[in-house]
Amino acid sequence: MSLGINRAWIALIDSKANKIITGIDGINGRTDDKSGIFQADVKSAWGLVGFNLTNMAGSQTDIYGSNRVVYISQGKAAPQGVLTANAFPHMVLNRMLGRKDKGNGGFEAAGQSNTYVALLVESAETFDIEEPLYVGFYKALGQDASQNMQTNNASEQRQTNDVTFKAAERGDDGFGAWYYVDVPAYSKQHMFEDFFPGADVSKFTTTGEDISPAPQG
Repeated sequence: MSLGINRAWIALIDSKANKIITGIDGINGRTDDKSGIFQADVKSAWGLVGFNLTNMAGSQTDIYGSNRVVYISQGKAAPQGVLTANAFPHMVLNRMLGRKDKGNGGFEAAGQSNTYVALLVESAETFDIEEPLYVGFYKALGQDASQNMQTNNASEQRQTNDVTFKAAERGDDGFGAWYYVDVPAYSKQHMFEDFFPGADVSKFTTTGEDISPAPQG
Protein backbone atom coordinates (compact mmCIF):
# COMPACT_ATOMS: atom_id res chain seq x y z
CA MET A 1 0.00 0.00 0.00
CA SER A 2 2.65 2.52 1.02
CA LEU A 3 6.38 2.81 1.60
CA GLY A 4 7.70 5.25 4.18
CA ILE A 5 6.79 8.91 4.61
CA ASN A 6 8.57 11.80 2.96
CA ARG A 7 7.00 15.19 3.53
CA ALA A 8 3.73 16.96 4.27
CA TRP A 9 2.09 20.28 3.48
CA ILE A 10 -0.10 22.11 5.98
CA ALA A 11 -2.08 25.35 5.66
CA LEU A 12 -4.70 27.24 7.63
CA ILE A 13 -8.05 27.31 5.86
CA ASP A 14 -10.98 29.67 6.30
CA SER A 15 -13.72 27.42 7.66
CA LYS A 16 -16.51 29.36 5.93
CA ALA A 17 -14.99 30.39 2.59
CA ASN A 18 -12.92 27.18 2.31
CA LYS A 19 -9.94 29.18 1.03
CA ILE A 20 -6.36 29.01 2.27
CA ILE A 21 -5.31 31.86 4.57
CA THR A 22 -2.16 33.58 3.32
CA GLY A 23 0.02 36.46 4.46
CA ILE A 24 0.53 37.48 8.08
CA ASP A 25 -2.51 35.50 9.26
CA GLY A 26 -1.38 32.32 7.53
CA ILE A 27 0.53 29.41 9.02
CA ASN A 28 3.93 30.95 8.22
CA GLY A 29 3.02 34.35 9.66
CA ARG A 30 4.73 36.39 6.93
CA THR A 31 3.32 39.32 4.98
CA ASP A 32 5.06 38.15 1.79
CA ASP A 33 3.69 34.59 2.01
CA LYS A 34 1.44 34.07 -1.02
CA SER A 35 0.97 30.32 -0.55
CA GLY A 36 0.02 30.07 3.12
CA ILE A 37 1.51 26.56 3.02
CA PHE A 38 4.12 25.10 5.38
CA GLN A 39 6.17 22.20 3.99
CA ALA A 40 7.19 19.75 6.73
CA ASP A 41 10.37 17.88 5.81
CA VAL A 42 13.90 17.15 7.05
CA LYS A 43 15.01 20.78 6.93
CA SER A 44 11.90 22.38 8.37
CA ALA A 45 10.74 19.82 10.96
CA TRP A 46 13.69 17.42 11.38
CA GLY A 47 11.71 14.94 9.30
CA LEU A 48 8.39 13.17 9.61
CA VAL A 49 7.99 9.97 11.62
CA GLY A 50 4.56 8.80 10.53
CA PHE A 51 0.95 9.49 9.56
CA ASN A 52 -1.47 7.06 11.18
CA LEU A 53 -4.91 7.11 9.54
CA THR A 54 -7.93 5.67 11.34
CA ASN A 55 -11.74 5.66 11.08
CA MET A 56 -11.59 5.90 7.30
CA ALA A 57 -14.80 3.87 6.93
CA GLY A 58 -18.07 3.96 8.85
CA SER A 59 -19.51 1.12 10.88
CA GLN A 60 -21.49 -1.59 9.06
CA THR A 61 -24.76 -3.07 10.28
CA ASP A 62 -26.46 -6.15 8.84
CA ILE A 63 -30.11 -5.68 7.89
CA TYR A 64 -32.07 -8.92 8.12
CA GLY A 65 -35.19 -10.06 6.26
CA SER A 66 -36.67 -13.46 5.61
CA ASN A 67 -34.00 -15.12 7.76
CA ARG A 68 -31.05 -13.72 5.81
CA VAL A 69 -28.90 -10.60 5.43
CA VAL A 70 -30.60 -8.56 2.73
CA TYR A 71 -28.69 -5.30 3.07
CA ILE A 72 -25.68 -3.82 4.84
CA SER A 73 -26.18 -0.36 6.32
CA GLN A 74 -23.02 1.74 6.32
CA GLY A 75 -22.54 4.64 8.71
CA LYS A 76 -20.62 7.84 8.09
CA ALA A 77 -16.84 7.68 8.29
CA ALA A 78 -15.07 9.80 10.92
CA PRO A 79 -11.51 10.06 9.54
CA GLN A 80 -8.60 11.22 11.60
CA GLY A 81 -4.84 11.01 11.24
CA VAL A 82 -1.93 11.42 13.65
CA LEU A 83 0.95 13.24 11.96
CA THR A 84 4.22 12.83 13.84
CA ALA A 85 7.20 15.11 13.25
CA ASN A 86 10.47 15.15 15.11
CA ALA A 87 10.11 18.89 15.75
CA PHE A 88 7.74 21.36 14.13
CA PRO A 89 8.88 25.00 14.37
CA HIS A 90 7.12 26.22 17.50
CA MET A 91 5.37 29.17 15.82
CA VAL A 92 4.02 26.94 13.05
CA LEU A 93 2.89 24.36 15.61
CA ASN A 94 1.05 26.95 17.70
CA ARG A 95 -0.67 28.41 14.65
CA MET A 96 -1.85 25.05 13.32
CA LEU A 97 -3.22 24.19 16.76
CA GLY A 98 -4.97 27.55 17.09
CA ARG A 99 -3.30 28.36 20.41
CA LYS A 100 -3.96 31.89 21.60
CA ASP A 101 -0.93 34.18 21.44
CA LYS A 102 -0.45 35.98 24.76
CA GLY A 103 1.72 38.63 23.08
CA ASN A 104 4.68 38.14 25.40
CA GLY A 105 6.25 34.98 24.00
CA GLY A 106 3.61 32.73 25.53
CA PHE A 107 0.78 30.70 24.03
CA GLU A 108 -2.15 29.14 25.85
CA ALA A 109 -1.28 25.65 27.02
CA ALA A 110 -4.71 24.11 26.50
CA GLY A 111 -8.08 25.08 25.17
CA GLN A 112 -10.62 24.70 22.41
CA SER A 113 -9.37 25.27 18.87
CA ASN A 114 -11.49 26.58 16.02
CA THR A 115 -8.56 26.68 13.61
CA TYR A 116 -8.99 24.44 10.58
CA VAL A 117 -6.12 23.23 8.42
CA ALA A 118 -5.69 21.55 5.06
CA LEU A 119 -3.20 18.68 5.13
CA LEU A 120 -1.48 16.69 2.37
CA VAL A 121 1.04 13.91 3.07
CA GLU A 122 3.49 12.25 0.66
CA SER A 123 4.42 8.57 0.91
CA ALA A 124 5.43 6.20 -1.90
CA GLU A 125 4.12 3.10 -3.60
CA THR A 126 4.80 -0.11 -1.69
CA PHE A 127 7.52 -1.40 -4.00
CA ASP A 128 8.70 1.82 -5.62
CA ILE A 129 10.16 4.58 -3.44
CA GLU A 130 10.49 6.76 -6.55
CA GLU A 131 6.73 6.78 -7.21
CA PRO A 132 4.95 9.14 -4.81
CA LEU A 133 1.60 8.39 -3.21
CA TYR A 134 -0.44 11.17 -1.61
CA VAL A 135 -3.26 11.35 0.91
CA GLY A 136 -4.72 14.11 3.01
CA PHE A 137 -7.64 15.99 4.51
CA TYR A 138 -9.26 19.05 2.97
CA LYS A 139 -10.29 20.50 6.32
CA ALA A 140 -9.38 19.29 9.80
CA LEU A 141 -8.87 20.39 13.39
CA GLY A 142 -5.50 19.65 14.97
CA GLN A 143 -4.82 18.66 18.57
CA ASP A 144 -1.58 17.98 20.42
CA ALA A 145 -3.25 16.23 23.31
CA SER A 146 -0.30 15.06 25.40
CA GLN A 147 3.41 15.37 26.04
CA ASN A 148 5.35 13.14 28.39
CA MET A 149 8.58 14.81 29.53
CA GLN A 150 11.05 12.52 31.29
CA THR A 151 14.54 12.79 32.71
CA ASN A 152 17.50 12.07 30.50
CA ASN A 153 19.52 9.08 31.65
CA ALA A 154 21.81 6.81 29.65
CA SER A 155 19.61 7.79 26.72
CA GLU A 156 18.10 11.13 25.74
CA GLN A 157 14.35 11.24 26.38
CA ARG A 158 13.26 13.19 23.34
CA GLN A 159 9.58 13.90 22.61
CA THR A 160 8.08 14.19 19.14
CA ASN A 161 5.20 16.36 17.97
CA ASP A 162 2.18 14.06 17.61
CA VAL A 163 -0.67 16.12 16.15
CA THR A 164 -4.06 14.44 15.72
CA PHE A 165 -6.08 15.87 12.83
CA LYS A 166 -9.85 15.23 12.94
CA ALA A 167 -11.35 15.69 9.49
CA ALA A 168 -14.49 17.62 8.60
CA GLU A 169 -16.16 17.60 5.18
CA ARG A 170 -15.43 20.49 2.83
CA GLY A 171 -18.84 21.05 1.28
CA ASP A 172 -19.58 18.39 -1.33
CA ASP A 173 -15.89 17.49 -1.71
CA GLY A 174 -15.87 15.10 1.23
CA PHE A 175 -13.09 14.60 3.76
CA GLY A 176 -10.08 14.34 1.47
CA ALA A 177 -8.52 12.23 -1.25
CA TRP A 178 -5.87 9.74 -2.32
CA TYR A 179 -3.75 10.72 -5.34
CA TYR A 180 -1.77 8.26 -7.51
CA VAL A 181 0.82 9.63 -9.92
CA ASP A 182 0.54 6.75 -12.40
CA VAL A 183 -3.11 7.54 -13.19
CA PRO A 184 -3.11 9.22 -16.64
CA ALA A 185 -5.26 12.14 -15.48
CA TYR A 186 -2.97 12.93 -12.53
CA SER A 187 -1.58 16.46 -12.30
CA LYS A 188 0.52 17.69 -9.39
CA GLN A 189 -0.75 21.21 -10.04
CA HIS A 190 -4.36 20.07 -9.89
CA MET A 191 -3.72 18.05 -6.71
CA PHE A 192 -2.27 21.02 -4.86
CA GLU A 193 -5.05 23.30 -6.08
CA ASP A 194 -7.55 20.69 -4.87
CA PHE A 195 -6.13 20.65 -1.34
CA PHE A 196 -5.13 24.31 -1.11
CA PRO A 197 -7.79 26.37 -2.94
CA GLY A 198 -6.96 30.00 -3.58
CA ALA A 199 -3.25 29.62 -2.75
CA ASP A 200 -0.23 30.18 -4.98
CA VAL A 201 1.04 26.59 -5.12
CA SER A 202 3.65 27.08 -7.84
CA LYS A 203 6.77 26.58 -5.73
CA PHE A 204 5.47 23.25 -4.45
CA THR A 205 4.54 21.84 -7.86
CA THR A 206 7.84 22.66 -9.57
CA THR A 207 10.28 21.24 -7.01
CA GLY A 208 10.66 18.17 -4.85
CA GLU A 209 13.32 19.69 -2.61
CA ASP A 210 13.18 20.12 1.14
CA ILE A 211 12.61 23.69 2.28
CA SER A 212 14.36 25.48 5.10
CA PRO A 213 11.96 26.77 7.76
CA ALA A 214 10.83 30.38 7.80
CA PRO A 215 12.20 32.57 10.61
CA GLN A 216 10.28 32.18 13.85
CA GLY A 217 7.95 35.08 14.58
